[in-house]
Formats: sequence, structure tokens, C-alpha cells
Amino acid sequence: MKPSNLVLAAVLLSAPVVTATAASENTATLIKKSQAATGFTNLFYAKNSGDLYLEVNKLDQPFLLLTSLPHGVGSNDIGLDRGQLGYTRLVQFERHGPYLILKQLNTQYRASSDNSAELRAVKEAFAESVLWRGKILDGKRSLVAINDLVINDLHGISSRLEATKQGSYQLDPERSLIIPEGVKSFERNSDVDVLLSFNSKKAGDYVAQVTPDANHLSVRMRYSFIQLPDEGYTPRAYHPMSGYLSDEYLDYGTLVDQDIRQRHLLRHRLQKVVPGSAPSEVVKPITYYLDPGVPEPIRSALLEGASWWEEAFTQAGFINGFKVELLPEDADPQDVRYNMIQWVHRATRGWSYGSAVTDPRTGEIIKGHVTLGSQRVRQDHLIARGLTAGWEDREAAQEAAMSLSLARIRQLSAHEIGHTLGFDHNFAASTNGNASVMDYPHPKIGLVDGNIDISAPYDVGVGAWDKYIVEYGYGEYADVAQEQAELTALMKKVQRDGLRYIGEADSRAKAASNAYASLWDNGSDPVAELVRLGKVRAKAIEEFSQSALLKGQPSGELSDSFVPIYLLTRYQIAAAAKFIGGTDYSYADSVDGESWHYLAPQLQLNALEALMQTLSPEQLVISTSLQEALVPKSGNYQTSRESFDSGLGVINDPLGMAEVLSRHTLSQLFAPERLNRVNQAYLNDKEQLSIPALVDKLLGFTLYNDIPTGGELGVWMRVNSVMIDELLAAYHNKQTRPEVKAQLAARLKTTLKQLNRKVKRASAYEAAHFAWLAKGLEAGMEDPKVKLIPEPIKMPPGSPI
Repeated sequence: MKPSNLVLAAVLLSAPVVTATAASENTATLIKKSQAATGFTNLFYAKNSGDLYLEVNKLDQPFLLLTSLPHGVGSNDIGLDRGQLGYTRLVQFERHGPYLILKQLNTQYRASSDNSAELRAVKEAFAESVLWRGKILDGKRSLVAINDLVINDLHGISSRLEATKQGSYQLDPERSLIIPEGVKSFERNSDVDVLLSFNSKKAGDYVAQVTPDANHLSVRMRYSFIQLPDEGYTPRAYHPMSGYLSDEYLDYGTLVDQDIRQRHLLRHRLQKVVPGSAPSEVVKPITYYLDPGVPEPIRSALLEGASWWEEAFTQAGFINGFKVELLPEDADPQDVRYNMIQWVHRATRGWSYGSAVTDPRTGEIIKGHVTLGSQRVRQDHLIARGLTAGWEDREAAQEAAMSLSLARIRQLSAHEIGHTLGFDHNFAASTNGNASVMDYPHPKIGLVDGNIDISAPYDVGVGAWDKYIVEYGYGEYADVAQEQAELTALMKKVQRDGLRYIGEADSRAKAASNAYASLWDNGSDPVAELVRLGKVRAKAIEEFSQSALLKGQPSGELSDSFVPIYLLTRYQIAAAAKFIGGTDYSYADSVDGESWHYLAPQLQLNALEALMQTLSPEQLVISTSLQEALVPKSGNYQTSRESFDSGLGVINDPLGMAEVLSRHTLSQLFAPERLNRVNQAYLNDKEQLSIPALVDKLLGFTLYNDIPTGGELGVWMRVNSVMIDELLAAYHNKQTRPEVKAQLAARLKTTLKQLNRKVKRASAYEAAHFAWLAKGLEAGMEDPKVKLIPEPIKMPPGSPI
């Protein structure tokens, strides 16, 4: 040791003698006079000063730090909901001299090795993050004030507000505080609730909708210090065909001929009393608790839907392995030992979520947390009322609407709990007879003797895919060899049974290529289902009436009830469009050496024929009598996001409706990535659909078709404008490849010539339409800013239903 360090050491050894005594008296007094919350971490709230102290007794011991929102902002668009879980961080307290720091450990880079030098090499190669520093009050029980740790926007509230264009909000520490009754400690977690106040000079519309004063936003946030799980959990490796969510990290302890990127399934710990593959009672069941704030009859529906998972766990060999109960009165939902199903209100309908607190080291789920949006069920009821508006038996219609709504909420409960059990979406399950609750289901609507039937809108119970994923992830085996053999056999069986699985990556976007993975669709044949559902839609529109209104609603609200009926085929259109340039493949292909392929040409042509029918004036027009029944909003009732926009002022706009639905179809068909695939497939196989054939068929069905009369004429003209705009949009899109642009350019030039010919042959009224299209097309080919419809009418939101 150098001399200078010896002097410093002497000072450090001698100086604290008097200070420690004083500090001991101070900390003892603080503890005595404070509100104590003892448990996993001991917390002391000093009522007189408003300071919160943490006992410094867990140094260099990793634990989890989680932020959450016990109270929400109330806007689905902002996405700061009651019960929302933030990012789970692996952290630890460390002492450095007089200071305590909270350090976030880096879990993305590791080494599975017993060699300490190898472990140190990885640790020293990557940065860690110090989240906070505080000065320790030493004593018999040392304390540290943590106000400046928790009065802090670690959840990212201001960033979320800025990302959703709601303003530049800044945290105001002077108007933020620790909430005494929110300071709690349990056996495995300790929580601190704070009221964070934010200021902004200019607030966004969504904030203004849900706050008394949009320039001053206060949100209750929670910090949870969570104990890591006990040892004894064995991670299970992720496989793309497992159907699970996963975590991942780089393991520098792997050999060169092994994959450095490792992935684990996310799942709960579930152990049998008698280990092995044979059925057995469990040591401790996975139990979920429902928020008692849910009203009946929704409460019973949620409990029933949640209980569907019991069957899957029993079949996987776990007797009484899964349970769902109403949260007991003496239980505290903040306790991390309780998996919660929470009922959340917002200003508008919005998404529900299945989230989880997980151990980032292993993927073990510590706590499942389900957030169910309360207005979802009202949207289902709205759809059902529209579908049954033509029923003569109004009592039966009301019962059917409520039955459909509750059936959906049962399925939603099972779905979101599935996520918190570790399960991914399966958006291909609808093509296997709705084999999974992890799909997004559309209500099954039939025609029986020419009448609309909604007697069986949703399936009951979990499906074949759900039973498979429970067994794959949770099944218990004697040893590693048996585990690998059994899991491989399970995947082989799923393939033999023809069960499809496609998750998020190739399902949501218009660019998605897998022909059998879609949201809110039905049927093993998406094209046949589009044709069938189109007939249901026609019947529902024909019979639509004021019976769709709730009791006491004014007639002006009928137009909002009509929105989901007019757009009834919107999701099936998207599903059928995936057949154009569509592909088929399985996540098991990479293992078995199989390949993907484009769909057969005839399948694509069949889909195109069905999709073109959705552009026909016959399907898009609404009768004069229905137009007149859709009276304007009255009094203080105003249009909302759920309403059709109108180019006619307060009057409902039938051509605007046609514009919206036709643009939906055409934007799906002209998605650049889809067109690129169509062209690639044709280059490899001249039997496949080509870009010229696709465009010519669509133009032949619309612009070049016989000119209709009456009310259909205006619809036809509006669709023509949408057609030209969408073609030009695809032509100018940066994602459209040059080979496709060349083909589109050729078709657009041909179309321009055809339009100029039609100007000379048509009547004066129709000639003006063709001339205007020609002028817009010619200018639009040169200037991407030119559009025939400069401000397209927006489609009202559909998801979530």
C-alpha cells in the first residue's frame, strides 16, 4: 500500500467513531418515529418530513426492479393504462464509501461457465447502468433516503407522451411526492407508490380528453423491489414451433460450433408432487385472481373463460395445476405472489394485455398480470345489435346480443391469461377450426333459412393447439434425454395433425406473406369465408334498422351502429388478400429441411375474383331508404372516432363509405411487398399471376367495366378515383422494387390512353369524370404529391373487437 493510501485509511478508520454513534442515534430515532413497512426490503416513511428511508441491509444481492402504473391515464391511444407493467430490471445495491448506488446489471451478455476469469471477461466487456446514488446514514441499522430515486420518471411517462404527440411534458419534483399508504412490504416484494406530476405548455388532444387540466398531468406510479425466485427452476430452450414467448441473450460460454444466441421459454414454475411424466398432483398450482371490481355478469364470464386452461394442464399431467379465483378481501394485489386479472377503464375502447414479471436470467414467470379493457365488451354488443336489428323477436335479439358479448369476454379472458402463461399469438389457428384461443377471433355469423344466426359466435374452451403448447412448455420428464425425445415427438404429432402456427412476425402487416395467418378472420379457406361473409353482410345491411340502438339513444346514433356492419368484411378482405403473392410454410421447416412455396396460381385467381366483388357498386351502395334513416347527429351528440367521416358536412356520406371500404381492399392488394412477391413468383413460374394481369383484372372490373346507373354510378366513380390513387401510391412507394415499377408504369400509361379514348366516347357527365381521372393520372405519374383524393376519408378503428 502506498503511503498516501495509508494516511487515507487511517482517516477513514478513525473519523467514523464519533459520527457512527451520532448516526446510530439518528437512525434509531428515524426508525422509531417513522411509518414502517418491513418485509423483503425494510422501508421507513418519515411523516413529518415526507422522506422515505430504505434500510441498507441487502448489499450486492441481485433483485428485480419493476415500475408499473397502479393508476392509469385513461387513454388507449396514449397507452399508459392502469396496471401497466414497465421494464423489469435486474439490479443490486452496492456500497462505495459513504454512498449507496443502485446498479442495473447487464443481462444481455453472459457466459455459462464455471471459469471465474471467463465470467469476469464478459462482465468487464459490457457496460452496466447506475440508476441512482444516495448517501448512507450509518448506524446500528443504516438507512438511506430514497426520495430522489423514486421521484423519478423511470417508467418513461414523459417519453410516452412525447412519442404519442401529446406534448413535451417535464417532471415537476416540487409537485411530486411519495404516497404514504402506497409504501408496503411483503414477503417477496416491497413497493413504493409515488404521485408524479408533469407540466407541458401545450398538451395533446388525448391528454385533454382524460385530464381536468391537460397542462398539468399527475400519474400514480409504483416502484416494486422484487426478490428473485428460489433456486431449482430449470429453463427450457425455445423452439420456433413451441408457440411460446421467449427471452434471449448472448452466451460467450458456448463453443464455437454452438449458437451464441440462447433463448428460453417464458413460463411459470410448476412442479409435480411425484416427479416425472405420469399424472400427479402439483406442489403449488398456478393460481390467478380476478379483480373484484368487475361487475356481473362479466365477472362470471371472465372466471369461466380463465378456467378453460384447467383442462389443458390436467391433460398435460398436472392435476389441479391451474386455478382461477376471485381475489380474497384480505389479499393485496400488490403482493407479487398473486397473479392478477385486472379490469381497466379508458375513455375509449382499447386493447387488453397479458403481461408478466419474469426473471431475466431464466425466463421464469414470477407474476402474471392481465389487463382487460372494460369497453371491449361494449363493441361486441354494438356489433351484435347491428346484426340482429332485423329480428322481429326483439327479446330474442337482446338476449343474443348479450350472449355474444359474454362469449367474447370468456375467450378474451383465456387469451390474455395465455400470454401471461408464456404463450405467443397463433394467427393461423382459425384455419384449423379455431384450434387456439391465442388467435384473434371474429364472431361466427351464419345464415339459417335466409336469416342471420349468432347462436354460436365463439368456441368454448381451449383448442388442440393450446393443449399442445401447455404440454410442450410445462410437461415434466424424467431426464434431459426423455425431454428432448418427447418434445420432438410432440412437434411431429402437431405437424401430422395439420395444426398451423404463425405468430406476430408474419401476420399483422399488409406486407405479411403467409396466406393462412391473419387477425380477426375465420375459416380454413379465407376466400370462401369472404364470399360467405359477404352474403351475411348484405343481409345485415338490408335489415338494418333503428332496432340497433340502445334504449334511449337518439336516432342520430344509428350511423355509428352501422359502421361495423358496413365494414363487416374488413378483416376477411385482409385475409383473402394474403393469397395474392401469398406463401405457405411452417416454423418446423428449418428443422425438417422442408421449403416454403408460393400459393398455386388458381388459388390466387380465386382470391382475386372474390376481392374484386368487394369493389362492385352492388356491394358498396346503400339504399336511399337506409341513407335517409341515417339521420345526422342531434343536439349535443357529436361524431367521434367511431363515426364515418363525411364530405357532406353533418349528413352521412354514402360515397365516403364506399371510398373507405374500396380503399381498404385496394391498399391490401397494392401493398408494395405483395406486388414484389407477385412479380418474383411470375419470374420463376410463368403460370403464376403477373403484375400486368393483376392490374388489368382490377381495372377491367372497375374503370373499364360497364357504366352503372342510379345510385351505383357515384360509387363506381369514387372507386375509380381510389383505384388510380392506390396505383400511383404503389408506383411511387420506396418499397416497390424497380422491376415492379416498370410494370406499373406500363399499365399506367396504357390506362391514360384508355381514359383519353373514353373522354371522346362518353356522355358529357361521364366524359368529365374520365378527363379528370386522365389529368390526375398524368400529373400523378410525375409528381407523387398529386392525388385525385387529396385527403382520403379515414376508416374508423376496427381493432380491437
